Order: sequence, then C-alpha cells, then structure tokens
Amino acid sequence: MTQELARLAESIRMAIDMEKSGRAFYLQAAEQTAQATGKAVFARLAKEETLHLLTFERMLDADAGLGAWREWLKEFPEHPPLPVFGEKARQSIRDDSMDELQALRVAMQQEREAIEYYGRVAAGAREEAVAGIFSFVREQELYHYDLLQAEYDSITQSGFWFDSAEFRMDGKF
Repeated sequence: MTQELARLAESIRMAIDMEKSGRAFYLQAAEQTAQATGKAVFARLAKEETLHLLTFERMLDADAGLGAWREWLKEFPEHPPLPVFGEKARQSIRDDSMDELQALRVAMQQEREAIEYYGRVAAGAREEAVAGIFSFVREQELYHYDLLQAEYDSITQSGFWFDSAEFRMDGKF
C-alpha cells in the first residue's frame, strides 16, 4: 500500500469510527439528560450520525476510484486514538452529576474538533472526489454544531429553539 493510499485508508477508518463513536456519545447523552428537549436533540444527533455513516459509505462505494476502500481498510486495520468522540468525551458524560449544559458543551467541542478534522482531510486530499466526500461530512457536522448551539442558547435563554426545524440551518431548502 502506498503512503498516500495508507493515509486515505486511515482517514476513512477514522471517519467511520468517529461517526460510530459520535452515535454512542449522543445516545449516552440522551439517556443521561433530564430535559425532554435535550433528550430529543441528542437522540436526533445519534440518528443523524448513523445516517452520516451510511451516506459516507455510499459515497465511497459510488466513486469508481474509491470502490476498493473496504479492502484498503483490511490492509490498514489500526489508527491512532480518535481525535473526536473518543474515550475522554465518553468518560466526561458518564458522570451522573453532569447536567445538560455540560453535555452540550462537551458535544459542541467534539463537533468543532470533527469540523476541523474533516476540513483538514478535505483540504489535504489530492483527489476531487475525496475532498468532496469529506467536505460533505464536514458540512453535516457544522449543522450538528449549529443545532447544539441553538439548544444551548435556549437553555441559557440567549437564543431560541425549534422543536422541529421550520427551515434548514445550513441554508439549503
């Protein structure tokens, strides 16, 4: 495996694991959150992480040059510790005394780190398809951050919350 292919395989594996870890984090946050709106936000984000993963995999499968990505992952089974939604984030929410605001702050930090990670991968990609896929996933994480910020603003009474969005926060209709 070439160095570039190994780097791409690592990025793909990291993205897949980040989406899975993000889902686990949000499910745990939904379980530990007392407020109904907080539970709904975290449950929705857990569901969206699953949808992101499926969309990400479909996009990889659809590109002829990336169709062998599953084989690449077999050749590159390990990666460094997750930069986002890793054990530190999960441990921070295991504390029963953590309130919804703390969980939101942790989630927002994790989303910021995911946005930065996906942005770095997209910017460093040599292939347009790879850059496009990681840019798409980055946009989805930006949406998550905005959703978390809206919930945080609502709780702190510094903004407002939409129980069901009347419009998309990413500007698409």
